[in-house]
Amino acid sequence: MRYFSTLRRVKIQWLIISILGISGLAHGETAHGETAAEQKNDAGVPERVAPPWELYDADEDGYISPEEAAAQGMPAQTYKGLDIDRDGRLNQDEFSKAPPIRVD
Repeated sequence: MRYFSTLRRVKIQWLIISILGISGLAHGETAHGETAAEQKNDAGVPERVAPPWELYDADEDGYISPEEAAAQGMPAQTYKGLDIDRDGRLNQDEFSKAPPIRVD
């Protein structure tokens, strides 16, 4: 009987380790532990990164206006697509869905 309880415990531990390993792959991590947005090119510079909130929210009012976005080069169509609640400004939740930007 003890053999079966030990075997069951080993199977459960293996199952937990497998699930954790698969979930790491499901989150888009590479073999080096970086996400696809953090992958680096040959020069060691990230190719794409999430846009920094602090850079876009210049007046630090907690929202990004169309003017602030345009000043950073965000296309008007992208801005309109991110403005989910259609209030004419982006909050942090809406802005977090912005596509990664290319770093040159």
